[in-house]
Amino acid sequence: MKKAVLIHNPTAGSGEHEKAEVKKMITSADYDVTYFSTDQPGWQEFTSKDPEIIFVAGGDGTVQKLAQTLLISKNAEVSKIPVQILPFGTANNIAHTLEIPSEINSENLKKEKQVKSFDIGQISGIDSFDFFIEGMGFGIFPKLIREMEKNEVEIEDPDKELRVILMNLIEIVKDFEAKEAEIIIDDEAIKANFLLVELLNIKFIGPQFYLAPEADPGDGKFDLVVIPEENRALLVQYLEDLLQGRKNETSLRSLSKTYRGKKAVLQWKGEEVHVDDDLLKHYKNEKIVVEVDPGRLQFLVED
Repeated sequence: MKKAVLIHNPTAGSGEHEKAEVKKMITSADYDVTYFSTDQPGWQEFTSKDPEIIFVAGGDGTVQKLAQTLLISKNAEVSKIPVQILPFGTANNIAHTLEIPSEINSENLKKEKQVKSFDIGQISGIDSFDFFIEGMGFGIFPKLIREMEKNEVEIEDPDKELRVILMNLIEIVKDFEAKEAEIIIDDEAIKANFLLVELLNIKFIGPQFYLAPEADPGDGKFDLVVIPEENRALLVQYLEDLLQGRKNETSLRSLSKTYRGKKAVLQWKGEEVHVDDDLLKHYKNEKIVVEVDPGRLQFLVED
């Protein structure tokens, strides 16, 4: 049997996936598995177990924690261990980008998978963060993170939670004061007042917001997506139609502009900045430089 470790967030999403259930699913797929709960101190010690595969059961936050542990481990080889996501979170934006099925069972885990290289963003110019997994940006999404943290309410139904997040985002977009951003991506310079600036490694952000349809986390490039102030009304209408399940003839591509590149220099005239799911505190208009660090992580995806 192959040696595996399971990194499990027992409170992810609806919290319905219990330890015994998840372990049984993996052992039934012919793995000898060692269990670690992210609710328990010292779970990062899994890096000493020398597994052949890592299962991570949870949402995007859990995958981020695992990735950070792999990247900062003193054992450089540990980041080369393939990771299988069991998407038990609310949005599961990383899993959606990698086209990992939302319903996973032992038969699915037995199937042959292929290894997908996954880039990261190497950050300089700020002290708080050295890299990102999903992306970073300015404007309405860090504002959304701040509002959700401030008004945190436990919602057990993931679909209902996504709706609540989307409703909060709509109210933020209506009143958000656009700020100027100066950006250079590769050799292209951009300067305007924006509601949103996102440098993304994956296709989705926030409440499964399909912001970068062409993004590929293993292609050695980022997708920079910007939405200018003048598109505020169109963005509100787009989000309201999304919330109500109505067909919207206004595509997200007509609201935003996307640039692609390996290196970006960004400077924001506001205070709202996020790196993955975390807020950057005390940002004072510093220039942030981000470069692609290709293929640092390995994920298992459908063949």
